[in-house]
Amino acid sequence: MLKIKNVKAVMQGLIFGGAFALLTSWLFYDLEPVSVFLVLFIPFFIMSFEKKRKADLKEKLDIQFKDALQILRNSLDAGYSPEHGLKDAAKGLESLYGKKAEITVEFEKMAGKLSTGATMEQAFTEFAEASGVDRIKEFAGLFRILKRTGGNLNKVIRNTVSSLNDSINLRRDLNVVIAAKKGEFTIMSAIPYGILLYLKMLAPEMSAPLYHSGFGITFMTGILAGCALCFCYGRFVIKRTLRL
Repeated sequence: MLKIKNVKAVMQGLIFGGAFALLTSWLFYDLEPVSVFLVLFIPFFIMSFEKKRKADLKEKLDIQFKDALQILRNSLDAGYSPEHGLKDAAKGLESLYGKKAEITVEFEKMAGKLSTGATMEQAFTEFAEASGVDRIKEFAGLFRILKRTGGNLNKVIRNTVSSLNDSINLRRDLNVVIAAKKGEFTIMSAIPYGILLYLKMLAPEMSAPLYHSGFGITFMTGILAGCALCFCYGRFVIKRTLRL
């Protein structure tokens, strides 16, 4: 992936992971010292936010790279060289997304490399490897072959833009369908917490036997483990659906 600071992902993981550990400790163990093991879940929250950040970045790069190729194609249609088109793309991306956008920064780096004597193939290859986006890697490979064989670059760019458009539209449609299922999954995952919260707040005499005893700790740990297994299975089903 591109080297982008992930402090935000770490902070989100610490905040949400800490809140989860505290709430779970209170609901399942009534803040018993034995529940200190729940802090071990915090790294999973950090990794989850970091993974989401990377996935969002890849999706954003798909869209931005499509626009970059469109600008490059327009420059080629006007009769300019690919190298000149790359510099035009860097300027156009700055107007579209701002100077600090990931795609703008990377295209400006590529334009700078051309000024120092690097080839366009090298610049695209290094960008593709840094991005971690399969579509950009595929284009970099095709571009490298075309520069060596003298193929039709315009046609490849047009086909890549069309393919990216189809992929982006399909992903958007899928996200709309899957969003509702994710909402249902989130509600179902929260049901055990809602039941325990209800018992603690409105019927404390019923929940009292579940705490501060060996049986209570064992029983609640079993319930928590069952919830964790159901949650992991639900996440697995969602991920598998997204890959179909």
